[in-house]
Amino acid sequence: MNILADRRACRIEPPIPIAIVIEQHGAWSVLFAAIAAIFDGRGRPGDARLGRLDNHLRRDIGLPPLPPRRSEPPRWM
Repeated sequence: MNILADRRACRIEPPIPIAIVIEQHGAWSVLFAAIAAIFDGRGRPGDARLGRLDNHLRRDIGLPPLPPRRSEPPRWM
């Protein structure tokens, strides 16, 4: 069950302390898992998705609006 379902059911479990994880798995395993999680690529999306935001969302987070789309094809087509 994910954390969202737990919140809806009012059953939020506290995270496991790092000392318990190190005790169960060892310091080197926890260190390597943390390094792997940093370079995993599933973290923050970065700037690649900012071009897909609507102008009202861009304005809300302080970005300039996108230029209006052209209704006619370019002249070279």
